[in-house]
Amino acid sequence: MKKAFSIISLLFFSFILFAEKPIVRDIQAEAGKGNKINIYWTLPENPEKEISSFLIYRDTRQIASFSQIKNLEPIAQISSNFSGYTDSVKDFIDYFYCVLAITKDSTSPYDLILLSFNSTVKGAHIAVNSQQKEPQKKEIEKLYYEGTLRETPLPYIDIVENSIQPTPTVSEEAAFAAQTLTNKSKKKEPILKPYIFEEDLISPDGGDDYLLFEILKQYFVQKHYEEAIVQLNKLAGTNIKETTRNRIYFYIGECEYLTGEYENAVKSFVKVQDAYPILSRKWINSSLDRI
Repeated sequence: MKKAFSIISLLFFSFILFAEKPIVRDIQAEAGKGNKINIYWTLPENPEKEISSFLIYRDTRQIASFSQIKNLEPIAQISSNFSGYTDSVKDFIDYFYCVLAITKDSTSPYDLILLSFNSTVKGAHIAVNSQQKEPQKKEIEKLYYEGTLRETPLPYIDIVENSIQPTPTVSEEAAFAAQTLTNKSKKKEPILKPYIFEEDLISPDGGDDYLLFEILKQYFVQKHYEEAIVQLNKLAGTNIKETTRNRIYFYIGECEYLTGEYENAVKSFVKVQDAYPILSRKWINSSLDRI
């Protein structure tokens, strides 16, 4: 308890101390499409000195001090009103990023570097797709439903993720009750089959995604859904990136659905309906149909 309080206090005073400094916060880096890595951050609020631009640095090591990059050329210099940048790389190496501000009264960057503020804590590398082969790997391990290994195309899924949906204007409880009533008169659709996201079909090098991959391989694919829920909840409680946590909650919802815990499944899918609006709606509707 004391340790948690100390951490919260440290973060609180850090925000106060650097609130008016020209330093960005909440930096994140993650794989984009193709050979892209997306970096985004939160702009500083009311800095003491007006910012003219940002310099973006990249390294294969975690950037913990300015001395580490002072002799490096920045990969880009962008306008001060941008809160994101897309980097292009040609390999599968983990890269770390740092964003430094240049104020209008200076030609050199503000050299304060803080991990998780303006310097990424975890490395990011481009995703491997069907048109790319990661070097120095003879095989790519894949997950298939029922635990069957087969080299055939994945079944077509008539779902488009990340579509823009209106923000709900009623509470989750009200929406749940209304949908329950309206679904009583409907004929039940066939039970849904397990769904695995494309990024979890390939064994990653390490990190959060690798831990998730191992849980899916050992429990989810083998239909040990109750144990999968336990392991997924443990992983969700650790310090992992948001994209991985969203997929974890979706898999928890699937496990609850496949074990007949439809009310819990609805609650899990609601957590990620902003990340996967149409996909979540499909599973929520099927769960409500069976309550």
